[in-house]
Amino acid sequence: MNIKTLLTTAAFLAPVSAFAQGGPGVDLYGFAGLNFLEYNDGFEKVKPEGADLGVRGKLYLGDTGLFLGGEYTYSDTDTDFAGSKLTYQSDEYRLGGGVLLPMSPVFRLGGYGHYVNQQVDTRFEGLTTRGEASGFDVGALFEYDATPDIQTYGRIGYMNLSPEGSDDDQDRVDGVDLLAGLSFRVSHSLSLFGEYRYTHLENDFTEQDYNSVRGGVRLRF
Repeated sequence: MNIKTLLTTAAFLAPVSAFAQGGPGVDLYGFAGLNFLEYNDGFEKVKPEGADLGVRGKLYLGDTGLFLGGEYTYSDTDTDFAGSKLTYQSDEYRLGGGVLLPMSPVFRLGGYGHYVNQQVDTRFEGLTTRGEASGFDVGALFEYDATPDIQTYGRIGYMNLSPEGSDDDQDRVDGVDLLAGLSFRVSHSLSLFGEYRYTHLENDFTEQDYNSVRGGVRLRF
């Protein structure tokens, strides 16, 4: 991970921590895990594997259920292709907000919207190319307290991204973005969690699937 990535993560964490003492809540996740990518450009299909890590959080605004949210994920995958090593390194940023409202004492339901930016470096036979795309991600999310210490959570969304510098709608990719997880509280503010993410994006020419299994630490204030 480069210096830019570290500084971006630190910059995100700092304001969240600063606001943790005000308002009804901050929900912060730090995670690491394994990912499995499948990419098909219509001619070749590659299936690199690797690791990802990142951080995401929500800052709730008063007692309204409204929140500001952000997420950063770094991914590093590789595979053998035509006798050489093919590597993908990506930085994904999301920034937005939403609302999460109680439907019962143990169940909350809401919606969210993010601005999304993805930057991907592809390395093959000593050459590096960079691609960048941006767009949006919107959907629904939920939290369910199975017990006082165990919570399940998830989101289902629609993502739409367009390559930077392109005005051609045929270059745009879109599809489903899913996240499901379970957290176990070990103290008042600290929980451990495991989760699964799946993202499928495609257009008339390309198709890609991103699967990630990861876990980490969750802090709630």
